[in-house]
Amino acid sequence: MHKMNSGRTTGYWFVLLLLVCFACSESKKTTHILFVGNSYTYRNNMPKIFEKIAQSKGEQVRVSHITRGKYTFYLHSKRRKLYRALHNQDWDVIVLQGSSRDMLRDSVRFNERTYPALDKLLEMIRTNQEDAKVYFYMTWPYRKGDPKTKRFSDPDSMLNAVAAGYDNLRNRYNVPVIPVGKVWRSYVVAYPESKLYLKDNSHPTYEGSYLVACTMYSAIYGKSPQGADKLSIQNQEEYNRIQQFVGKKYRTKEFQFYLKDLN
Repeated sequence: MHKMNSGRTTGYWFVLLLLVCFACSESKKTTHILFVGNSYTYRNNMPKIFEKIAQSKGEQVRVSHITRGKYTFYLHSKRRKLYRALHNQDWDVIVLQGSSRDMLRDSVRFNERTYPALDKLLEMIRTNQEDAKVYFYMTWPYRKGDPKTKRFSDPDSMLNAVAAGYDNLRNRYNVPVIPVGKVWRSYVVAYPESKLYLKDNSHPTYEGSYLVACTMYSAIYGKSPQGADKLSIQNQEEYNRIQQFVGKKYRTKEFQFYLKDLN
């Protein structure tokens, strides 16, 4: 009788050990991603859309975001909430998004505010999150360009300036860029009837945020978003079109250029 109980006890502990090992292995597979940005990130809860897309494609991922409306890289660099997150949690991927107009500033503004802010922020990330993969998130142009600046008063000139700004940051900090703005503008040109913008000609509709999330998925995971859940998009054709378009764009040399490591 004693030997039988001993055998059952041994079996119980063996099963328990297997369960613990399984749980640990599962937790190691989970990718923890932090989005840092403003309304271009939090509108329509884009990080959650991204998370659901990734999960529907079989990824184990947990996403958080630290965002605030109209925040620039300079303002992000002063957020205590962000520094607590970098000190107290472990992240596998960190995506950084500044204001659209950050990239339109003159060199004086860059030298006095943007560069010092990113120097500080990236140093904090590299000190506390040395294993994290960091990306810049290139934003899109306003539908009619920037009305406050004549030379950026159409969407293509504004996008060229934004893209040049992020390319500059990519070279300066050796941080790859997710070229959301390029994909967005190409989609609008290809499908002018699409509705990516809200009436303010700047912020994204749900479809716009879905395109952003699909682009993020392709960049971070290196896969096409085709076959992912459509979530709340009512127009089935739009949903399929966005997935296919992003999948094709991801394979282009331009998209891969921005993702290439310079180290």
